[in-house]
Amino acid sequence: MHPALFMIVVWLGALSAFLVLPFQLTYRTISTDGFLVLLAFLAMFCLGGLLRTVYLPQQPVQAPTEIDFSRADLLLKSIAVVGCISMGYELVRGAGLDLASAYTARSEQAQAMLLGTMSQSSGAFKIGFLCYPASYVYLVRAVLFKSKPNWVEIFIFGVFPGVLASLAMGGRTPLFSTMAYAFLAYAARPYLWGRVKALGAAKPHRIHPLVKIVAVVLALVGFNYFINVFITRAELDGGGQEMLRHAAIRWGVTFGGPQAEWMVDLLGSTTTYLIFVFVWYFIQGIVISNSLFATYAGGPLMGVYGIEITTAIMRRLDPDGVAQNFKYLLDHDIYGFYPSAFGTLYVDYLYGGLAIALVWGWLAALVYRNTRLGQDARWFVFAPFVTLGIFFSIVNTPLGFSNGFITHVWLVLAFVLMRRPADAAVARNSSTN
Repeated sequence: MHPALFMIVVWLGALSAFLVLPFQLTYRTISTDGFLVLLAFLAMFCLGGLLRTVYLPQQPVQAPTEIDFSRADLLLKSIAVVGCISMGYELVRGAGLDLASAYTARSEQAQAMLLGTMSQSSGAFKIGFLCYPASYVYLVRAVLFKSKPNWVEIFIFGVFPGVLASLAMGGRTPLFSTMAYAFLAYAARPYLWGRVKALGAAKPHRIHPLVKIVAVVLALVGFNYFINVFITRAELDGGGQEMLRHAAIRWGVTFGGPQAEWMVDLLGSTTTYLIFVFVWYFIQGIVISNSLFATYAGGPLMGVYGIEITTAIMRRLDPDGVAQNFKYLLDHDIYGFYPSAFGTLYVDYLYGGLAIALVWGWLAALVYRNTRLGQDARWFVFAPFVTLGIFFSIVNTPLGFSNGFITHVWLVLAFVLMRRPADAAVARNSSTN
């Protein structure tokens, strides 16, 4: 699917969920002006994609077996190991597996940012924060490009770092991202290997049914972890019914009306709250970005709002400035919510974000074009990241969601380190000369 079309489908799906489920805004509103700005951002992304390419038929693909992945694998595995050690140490010295304590620690970190105080994160956490996203890239590379994936290595270097990061941070995003990238890489295998053009090229091995069963079990365990995170937070605030009331008062949205009452009677308050919070997690950008487009009057934050590593750097250089900017967002009831990719771009660059949306669409279409042409199979490594970036545009930018900036740094480095036969020949000739 062309990136422009996929973006439209994603946002129409989010809007449909918002309209079909009994979401009820209490003190928030949806303004026409804000909706028009959102359409402008969507149009710029689509325009950028269509400027690069409109449609290309699928063509045969260079065999992945012709690519030398050794240098990229060495980098990604090494960084993933450092991430495991760092996050493992942080998990042991911190709250362990106590989700309530982890939630409290996360709340204290958010409060510290608003007060302009320095982060209390340990050195191990900082190292792990920079390293664990390399596991996403290795996971995609190993599942997608290997004819017969080594599942032990995939778990150690591709899955385990994300699991440790989720447990150490008491959150769910690294684990969810790990599951999402694994699924997308697996789903992309037929598109890559089914179009291999080299005669006699090795065909991909079928994934053993046992591996699929283990993957489903791990996915269920991960989903159970997500549920426990939300239930733990709900219990700390009085249960599902109280959390729906809390959401109405503090978030400006809840489930309301006869349909919501029917859901509570049928499913219970806790299950109804879980449905509410899971769906709200994905679609809140519709409401929050509208508020930003209509009411935000601050200056451009130049990445401090939307890119975690930029926020961390600026907290050291200008902690009071970061605190004032985020307090402004708190006063306007935006801080702590996901503003969508376009709401984030607006806060960070104001209407200059329209140009970034254009470039984003162009780059997404560049990946689309090169994977359709198939002349360089390395481009397929970008496909799951572009896909997930568009899907989560309803939450945040690709560089802002799940430590996205650092993830894409490792992604680009890995791509550069992958060698095609022609690249290797050029390197040999240069060394000989």
